[in-house]
Amino acid sequence: MSAAPLAIAVCDDSQALLARVAQLLEAQLDSTPHQIKTFTSASELLEAASVQPFQLAILDIQMPQHNGITLAQRLLALRPSCQIIFLTAYVAYCQDVYDVDHIAFLLKEEMDSRLPVAVARACARQAEPDAPQHPGKLLMLGQPGSAVQLPQDDILYLERRVRTTWLHTIGGVIFSAEKLEPLLQRLDPVAFCQTHKSFAVHWPYVERYDKSGIRISGGADIPISRSYAAAVRHSFLAYIATLQPQKKVLP
Repeated sequence: MSAAPLAIAVCDDSQALLARVAQLLEAQLDSTPHQIKTFTSASELLEAASVQPFQLAILDIQMPQHNGITLAQRLLALRPSCQIIFLTAYVAYCQDVYDVDHIAFLLKEEMDSRLPVAVARACARQAEPDAPQHPGKLLMLGQPGSAVQLPQDDILYLERRVRTTWLHTIGGVIFSAEKLEPLLQRLDPVAFCQTHKSFAVHWPYVERYDKSGIRISGGADIPISRSYAAAVRHSFLAYIATLQPQKKVLP
């Protein structure tokens, strides 16, 4: 018996954005059985979800009369296994989305490059329903009472700008007032590497590493300063060593 189609709900008050999201999904899921339904209001989506088990929902955060975060909470009450991807034009919502379980937070201006990554991740989790929602270690950001947990596996690279550290993730950008060095002390010392006083990379997302710098998946170019060059090389070799198959020890 063939598997049921992947049921996807997309909710946004903009018809143009709904059309673009549907276009991206159709291109990515061309060889995967799927069904895409679009909605312009939270009430329409919730009514449909009461009779149809959506596996993935892509939700705008700011809509007239409705908040996408509240919508996600109500949707998950109906369909606990539904995976949530948030879309927004406003970076300010990046902390609020942690009030509800989700797999990605995407800025609309980066949707074309980021949405396929998030959808692929959702499909992988759908194929392994017993896998933990956030595999691997977590990075705690913020202070007691206003803290969030970010999966380390989601971080592409870190960038320090003036008095703010930008954590570039597969779902968008998360901001922290902490300096780069204290954050790195709480990250995997093998998988993460500081390349410059203002940059650190996550080796699993590095597409290219040479003397000119580092290219991250998605196209970001990260500099390597002279003072960090030797440490970067040692870090790379240590990371590569973890990818080598373990040799069997004969009795």
